[in-house]
Amino acid sequence: MRASTDNVGTFVEIVRQHSLSAAAKRLELPKSTVSRRLLKLEQQLGTKLLHRDARKVTLTPAGKRLYDSVFGAVDALDAALAELEESSRAPRGTIRLTAPPDLGRMVLSSIFVAFLERYPEISLELWFTNRLVDLAHEGVDLAVRAGGIANSELIARRLCASELQLAASAATKLTNSDVQALGELPFVLYKASGRSQSLRLERIAGKRRQQLEVSVSGRVSVDDYAAMAELVASGQGFGLLPSVHVQEGVAAGRLVRVLPEWASRSGHVYLVYPTRQQPERVRLLSAFLLASFAAIPSV
Repeated sequence: MRASTDNVGTFVEIVRQHSLSAAAKRLELPKSTVSRRLLKLEQQLGTKLLHRDARKVTLTPAGKRLYDSVFGAVDALDAALAELEESSRAPRGTIRLTAPPDLGRMVLSSIFVAFLERYPEISLELWFTNRLVDLAHEGVDLAVRAGGIANSELIARRLCASELQLAASAATKLTNSDVQALGELPFVLYKASGRSQSLRLERIAGKRRQQLEVSVSGRVSVDDYAAMAELVASGQGFGLLPSVHVQEGVAAGRLVRVLPEWASRSGHVYLVYPTRQQPERVRLLSAFLLASFAAIPSV
């Protein structure tokens, strides 16, 4: 007689929980049902699978052979049934995502609005912060991050390029268009440890790419690009800002681009997650973000 999959699955859970009571609680079944399934399985197989005492259960040699043979198949069956059940109803649940505040406000918010309209039973818990959130430890499903990915254990998908552009207050009159002259101008610095900073710039003319480093100095250093854009717009100095900030400032008449042929194009924006085994709702948001950013060349 072939052993029931329910009985085999119950046996696997007993082994994992080290007791019938814990397995019954995990499976949300009466303990008597769990005990009856184990006894039935042992009768079908004609061998004892577990030694039981008042505190715990231990595997017999036959039980160990059976467990080693079937636990992977039980897990695969559980996963397949869960996915089938999930796909038969509208996607639902909460997704936790973290991103820098400027990307959240200026790029991601409109994407999330469209996603929520498409999937009305999915909720979003959004953390817009410059803090590097530990995704696995803090239970966060996805992150949108600019720059390099330091943790090699995370999975990263490129969303778009990150371009930094030179900008100044709209009231500024730049009389010298030589890129080397930037070193003589006051700058608002980004995350500088002192009063000077080296900017890596490049320009593309035809098939030629010219790169250089310019040392600039300033009285103010800031760790937030939105604040930096405000300082630049108020005339506190020139700045190397993300293109989304420059575009917003130019449109509002508060910023002008400086030496527009020069920019810093070394960075990218990534979608990052801790594991490939994602619930359907998280896979849907990942695909939605990748499709949305396909129309965004850089930020």
